[in-house]
Amino acid sequence: MRLTPRGQRVLGCLIEKAMATPDQYPLSLNALRTACNQTTGRDPVVEYEERDVQAGLTDLRQHELVKTEYGRSSRVPKQAHRLGDHLDLDPAQQAVLGLLLLRGPQTPGELRSRAGRLHSFESVEAVEAVLSSLAGHKFGAMVRLLPKKPGRREARWAHDLGEVPAPEPAAATATAPSATGRHRAFHDAVLAGDWDTAVAQLADDVVFRSPAVHKPYEGKDATAMILRTVATVFEDFRYVDVLDADDRVGLVFEARVGDRQLQGWDYLRFDTDGRIREFTVMVRPLSGLQALVQAMEAALAR
Repeated sequence: MRLTPRGQRVLGCLIEKAMATPDQYPLSLNALRTACNQTTGRDPVVEYEERDVQAGLTDLRQHELVKTEYGRSSRVPKQAHRLGDHLDLDPAQQAVLGLLLLRGPQTPGELRSRAGRLHSFESVEAVEAVLSSLAGHKFGAMVRLLPKKPGRREARWAHDLGEVPAPEPAAATATAPSATGRHRAFHDAVLAGDWDTAVAQLADDVVFRSPAVHKPYEGKDATAMILRTVATVFEDFRYVDVLDADDRVGLVFEARVGDRQLQGWDYLRFDTDGRIREFTVMVRPLSGLQALVQAMEAALAR
């Protein structure tokens, strides 16, 4: 089964919305177009017209992967995928396949971090088991493991439902990154648990402002220590939104500390070389912040 890029994007959106916002599913043509053109959780970002979405739906119908439904109170036709009944995929398999269709090649750790709104995976090993089941599916391989890139700690998985994914950008050179997208190396490294790469994005004189203390931490070593410690405290961490503007970026995250759910904001400012020179964190609600402070104090005392 080989889907066109438009078919891949439409199918990924149907999977995502069915699991993340079931009350708004199935999707009208206009809602599906909006989902395809989202700027968060999409790689690449596209600007589809209605005809592009229709082309994607036509592609999916040829493979019996989509059906049209009509609600009792509306004559507007709505679209739903058929992965469950046509390909016999369970929710965990659908979540992983949807993420690969929408965001390109990813590590098992990245998939687990990004799957929060779709399906809860207890461990990276659970994601790896799902990937193996998709690679050896009875109807043919739906995912495949890509060769590990130089400088990468882990290999990435890609869907196998269409064109080969475009090669990843080459490693950073002496040329400064563009004004927008500077956060991607840090963002992706954090989700992958690759803290060496994440710390490498910090400027030597970075200033880190914590929501728990008045005095900022100064320097790369101090900030790296805080970030690595936070990684041992947070559970189910995931970035859920990105606000990118010139030399500053806001990364909105959700996480859990013990039985406390919290939301937060990583505010990053970059220098002319594309390194993070200011790193400010805010956390809510107060109960979540208190749980984080207590857990951090315990971790730092060990």
